[in-house]
Amino acid sequence: MNKEIKIRFGLAFDLIIESNEEIKDSVFFKFLKPNPKKNNEYRALPHLYQKIIELFENKGYNVESSVLNEPDLTEQYSNRTTVNLKLREYQQEAIKQFFESKGKGVVILPTAAGKTVIGLKVIEELKQKTVIVVPTKNLLYQWIEYLTRYTSLRRDMIGQLGDQVKDIKEITVTTYDSARIPANINKFRKDFNLLIFDEAHHGAAKETLKVLEGLPAIYRLGLTATPDRSDKGEELLFELIGKPIVVTKVSELAEKGYVAKYKLKTLKVPLEEKERQLYEEYMKTYRGYLRRRNIQIKTPQDYEKYLIFRVNQDIEAKEALDAHRNARTLVFSSKSKLKEIDKLLTEHEDDQMIIFSEFNEMVYEISKNHLIPAITHETKTSEREDILQKFSEGLYTKIVTGKVLDEGWDCGSVNVGIIVSGTGQARQFIQRLGRILRPKEGDAILYELVTPETLEAGTVKRRRKTEVI
Repeated sequence: MNKEIKIRFGLAFDLIIESNEEIKDSVFFKFLKPNPKKNNEYRALPHLYQKIIELFENKGYNVESSVLNEPDLTEQYSNRTTVNLKLREYQQEAIKQFFESKGKGVVILPTAAGKTVIGLKVIEELKQKTVIVVPTKNLLYQWIEYLTRYTSLRRDMIGQLGDQVKDIKEITVTTYDSARIPANINKFRKDFNLLIFDEAHHGAAKETLKVLEGLPAIYRLGLTATPDRSDKGEELLFELIGKPIVVTKVSELAEKGYVAKYKLKTLKVPLEEKERQLYEEYMKTYRGYLRRRNIQIKTPQDYEKYLIFRVNQDIEAKEALDAHRNARTLVFSSKSKLKEIDKLLTEHEDDQMIIFSEFNEMVYEISKNHLIPAITHETKTSEREDILQKFSEGLYTKIVTGKVLDEGWDCGSVNVGIIVSGTGQARQFIQRLGRILRPKEGDAILYELVTPETLEAGTVKRRRKTEVI
């Protein structure tokens, strides 16, 4: 009797594999789980679809599948996906590596280096039904704009799932928040065979993993300035999307004129005397707790385990946690930094500038003191769009923000950035550097204000050990 299997979708996320005989070869059980309630039926996560097909075919099975039966773009779409741009050599190299990896991989390029163009070119060459997943509404509309600007696709041919719109087309752009809803995952799993994850480092978040695991798409492209995550989730990202394709560094692109030449300037901004005394009191409480409990904090996970998770059982843990947070807030939002910002605003009066702060209170303080428009997660969408529009047109020359503009915004001619609080995340630093890297005349400058002899200085020092720019 010929060995045969049938593959279909289950009612939940799983693929259902039905065999005409019992599967005994242990190699299959790396990917399959037997259904204890039904003989010769097995289940697997959809992202393993290609591996399962190849494994069964290599073992001599005849395979019948109702999954990804019509993955090709229809003629009206495939004829309109030609990209009307000349690719740079590093973009060509990224695409080459992607196809050498059988259509899987995470392209790592700095902001402003044209990662989106790589995605458009992959769509053109594969001509597969495509879902593009992005973290923000800004990026959702930016992708839609690029699809219409650089190809012949009409706006009504591009699907949108997000920002209160549910319109699925052969090429659809969606947000992470919308894509991970189970009902929406189901919309994409039948025939969408190309999955593009923009700002792909978000893909390793617990909830977003459902999208990567729940779709059978064979072709998977991740785009990011840096995949590094504090929880080390990038390894899982590479497993579910494909190996990293590291093409080039920011400095190399700047040398060739593909991004702006830039200068990085670290300004040491000491605390005022009263702030220094208060800081030492906070840190004495924090360090004293660690010493009494014989605790060493080396990773963010240690911080959660030994402090955050203990606050309900240990009143001293709560005191230590509060002291550490107060010390951090004091350093990141010191009066000395406000004075330094005053100087930089005067020095760069005529420049396009964006100021980043870790805390909204500092954002609003800077905004109030200097009459600079502020954007935080609390800013209404209409107000935010108005500010960004006027900023891009040069009507505003300065804006101040929290974390919401770290990614997902084409910031045009910004040539000066100020990071008020020294960051320990290489990814966040590179993203903020990317805000000023659009090609322009003259050098761009990124200032980082760091308080010496504090936890902030140590954090920045550790980041620099892993920084590749």
